[in-house]
Amino acid sequence: MMRWMGILSWSRSLPRDLRLLFFSLFLWTFGLGIYNYVWSLYLTQLNANPEQVGLVSSIGFFAAAISMIPGGILANKYDNRILLIIGWAMSIPVPILFYFSRAWSDVIPGLILLQLSAFNVPAMNAFISALGDQKRMSSAFGAVYSAFPLGLVLSPAVGSLLLTWLSIRDLFWFTLALWTVSTIILFPLKRQPPREVDSKAPLLELPRSSRELTILVFLFGGAVAFSITSPSFLPLFFQDQLHLTDAQIQLLGTVQSLGSAIFAILLGRWAATRSPGSTMAKELMLVAGGALGIALAGSPLLVVPMVFLLGGARAPSYVAYSLLSNMREGKSRAGQFGFYLTFEQLGLVVGSFIGGFLYASNHTSVLITTSVLFVLLAALAGFRIRRGAATGEVHSK
Repeated sequence: MMRWMGILSWSRSLPRDLRLLFFSLFLWTFGLGIYNYVWSLYLTQLNANPEQVGLVSSIGFFAAAISMIPGGILANKYDNRILLIIGWAMSIPVPILFYFSRAWSDVIPGLILLQLSAFNVPAMNAFISALGDQKRMSSAFGAVYSAFPLGLVLSPAVGSLLLTWLSIRDLFWFTLALWTVSTIILFPLKRQPPREVDSKAPLLELPRSSRELTILVFLFGGAVAFSITSPSFLPLFFQDQLHLTDAQIQLLGTVQSLGSAIFAILLGRWAATRSPGSTMAKELMLVAGGALGIALAGSPLLVVPMVFLLGGARAPSYVAYSLLSNMREGKSRAGQFGFYLTFEQLGLVVGSFIGGFLYASNHTSVLITTSVLFVLLAALAGFRIRRGAATGEVHSK
């Protein structure tokens, strides 16, 4: 209990504006979690097969990918506060579009709009890096981004309870309310106008060092490994292989999100005081074990701890972005985040597309493939990502 109190009170150490961003992100992801873990089941109710589920996910992630570099450019030119509010507000009509969908293809316009709203992620990363403690940047990123899994911890349980009375379609009204409130919370943020070095930056900045290239490969590979299984095909696996109900799958989503929250916070703390690459590698081995354990477990009870471990799959990415924020002095917001976020989103596109075909051929193949890829990424992090990637170049430029 004391550990949990420490984790949940960590946001109090953040500056005021980062606390507001934390709580806004928490509510937004709470709204997402109301339906997210049964999203692929909703698509099957709209007559989508596994390949079409993967196609829908790939289309959404591609829309997010093409928004990243323009989002970084906008972060160079305009106030980050305005970009954050616009991105949040773009998501508000989406639940209404999902509610009125009658075929799987009907969700695509809303999904594209939702993913395009991610254009403000470079601005959010720049916002955090400008206000966070430069000596403990991984802690600032870990604390703020922990709102994402924390918001998803309780919301699937709430969604599971609501599904005892309502259909999946009805959950979107609750999401609408939460996304509206989360947008309003951002209005008191202070302005964060662009720096002069940002406004004069070139439109596209490529990685200049082997360290930056390693981060790029890691982010892309992590996204591929994750999206081959989750979030699209893990719920289908639970339904097809373990014969779980929608409400039970939502509860497993709570377990996965709990793992995400704990790993995001703890990994940020550990990476701030230890070798980040070694810390990331150890955590990725746990994730690989979780994916393999889900494939081998034959009962829902045995699956629970494995799902918890799989929940940590995205936490190393937060550490990677904290390393980028300190990697090269004078680098613009677009160069720091837009290019890398684009490749990460493209990894989600590739993984979702591959996952659809793998799942259609063999249900367990998605989990085995995910496990193998995370082992390879653990090796990459352990041998190629060092503390010098975070600080060494800052002092040498």
